[in-house]
Parts: sequence; C-alpha cells; structure tokens
Amino acid sequence: MGHKKLTTEDPSESYPDFLKKISNKSTSLDKTNPIIVSARGKDGLAQLKSLIENNSPSKIVDNYGEQYAELLLSRNAHLYRSNYDVQVSSIRDLLKEHYGKNHEWELGSWVYFPWSDVLVHILQQDDFEELRTIRNRDLIMAKEQKKLFNFEVACFGMSVGSASALALAITGISRKMKLIDGATISGSNLNRILTGVEDVGRDKATVISNKIFEMNPYSTIKTYDKVTAQNIGEIFDKPWPIKMAIDEIDDIEMKVRIRAEARERRIPVLMATEIGDTIILDVERYDLEPERPLFHGRVPGIELLLDKKIEDYREWTKHAVGIIDPSNMSIKMQESVLKIGTTIVTHPQLGSTVMMTGGVIAFA
Repeated sequence: MGHKKLTTEDPSESYPDFLKKISNKSTSLDKTNPIIVSARGKDGLAQLKSLIENNSPSKIVDNYGEQYAELLLSRNAHLYRSNYDVQVSSIRDLLKEHYGKNHEWELGSWVYFPWSDVLVHILQQDDFEELRTIRNRDLIMAKEQKKLFNFEVACFGMSVGSASALALAITGISRKMKLIDGATISGSNLNRILTGVEDVGRDKATVISNKIFEMNPYSTIKTYDKVTAQNIGEIFDKPWPIKMAIDEIDDIEMKVRIRAEARERRIPVLMATEIGDTIILDVERYDLEPERPLFHGRVPGIELLLDKKIEDYREWTKHAVGIIDPSNMSIKMQESVLKIGTTIVTHPQLGSTVMMTGGVIAFA
C-alpha cells in the first residue's frame, strides 16, 4: 500500500535458544547486488577463494555444464531432433573441446547471492545472455536483442511497476535499470507482486532487484527510496542517463514531474494503468513530439502542480479521474472508488491484471 513497516519490534529477542541459533545465521536480506568473480586466469582461484572466505556461502549450485550443453545444442539446431543418445554423445565431444585442459570450475563465473547465501556457477556473460535469450529468436533478431539489452530505463513504482521491471528483464530488455520505490512489501501486496511471504517488510525495490539479478546476474541495477523534486534529475541522468521512463506511481505531482523531465530530455514515457480486469496503455513519445502536452492534454492545467502541492484527496481524485477517464472503468471499479476510506483502504487491484501490464509494457 506504499507504506513503511508498521512494526518496529524484533521478534527474535524472545526466541528460545534453538530459534535464536537459526536467527543468528540470517542472510544479508538488505543486500542489493550479487558478487561476481571470473574463474578464468591466474587470479581466478584467488578471487574465488577470497569470495568464499569473506562470505561463507551455505550452498553451492553448479550447473555450468548443463547450461553450456544446452547452448551447444541451440547452436547446433540439427541435433535438437536427434534421439537422446546421439544428443548426449555429440554434446559430450563438444563439451570436451570447450573445456580443453581446464577443469569445469575454472570456466565462466561464480556468483554469490547474499540474500539467499547461495554460490552459483554460470556461463561467462556473452554466453549466458545468448543462452537465456536464444528462444527469443527470431521474434527478436540478434541485432535487435543487443539494442534492447542496452536500452536503459527507470521504473517508477514497484507495486504494479514490479511487473514491468520483471517483464523487461525476462525478455532481455534493459540490462541497466533504475528501480524507484522505498515502500515495504506488505501482506496485501502478495496478490500482485511476484514474491513470497518471506519478503514481507522488505523494500520493494530491493526485492525486485534481487529477482532480476537471479535472472541475469550481469545486470546493473540502481535502487532509489523514492522520487522527489530534488532527486528526479539525478534519477534521469546519473550515474548513467536513461532512454525511457516507466511510470507506475500514485503520486500525481511526481507523475507530472516525470513527464516534464522526460519531455525536457526528449525521451518517451510509458504507463500501464490497471483498472479492475483491464488495462490502459499510455505512450507519450516526447522523443518524437517534444511539444506534446502532458497526459495527452487530458488534464488541462495539470502542469501547475510543478509549483503547488495537491491540497487534499478530493483534488487528487479529480486529477486521477482526468488521467484515467471513468468511461474506461467497469461499474464495479467505479463503485469501489466511492468506498475508499470507509470500507476499503485504497482502490482494488488484481494480480492477473498487474501481470498483463508487465507484458504490455515490455511489448510496447
């Protein structure tokens, strides 16, 4: 619901000893980035040894050989229809050639995920990213995939916006991404954020960044607690500029600022609004139409919010209705809006619809 944690007590203080023993071994859930070391070269062994000594992972997952075997199978498509014995025999010879005089563990990269305390052996970056996007072909051509990998975006809002960030990552779009949302995951978020109960109370942006890194550890992700008038310029420009903004936040003043900053830089803004069991996709191509009015001109005078705050919920609702247009809303949704603050705390949302927004944003 966009809030910070509601409780401050540490339940482990009253644990019996057998629970405290486990609690003291808790992993670094607040860590955002994995640690990657290359196994290759004369420093590979020393770097891997140092990583293990400094972090003491509790589990090792080494499926490097299976990853590379599938990559070889995909590169040799004629083997795909062969029987299993032929596949295994052919791949065995190709793997042997790949390993050369090296042990398997000396190839690729080792990745440590602090939040799960797991050390994983994966392919080197080019091979890994080829493997995890190889089934995108030929819907996405190799040249297009490279362009998409390097298409940096900022995702504002990690409730509905988490679906967009995850859909981009799984499709191989935006290897470099900025995630903005410092609110914590609540139990009621579990109906629309692809995560589990163990993440309740953790920052949304951190949780989603963890999941993106698990899909592609070679990603670059920067998280922000929130967007403000003071830091929005930095989010757009530093430490690297973005090529597109995805707006999935409720703060209408910040929605206006996102578009004003994007228009000034001539970059597009995408917004997918879920309303009950349907969605609205907004595409604002400030890169092609720098004079286009914000929100397509549906809310006259909304730019005045750059200089004054929204006074109350009534004013917020007026602007929100102008952006969405009630004709797009089902009767159930319209009736529910009238109940906010009396029988429901905020507008209802469905996880199935939220997942649709992610797919539509990635497609757009």
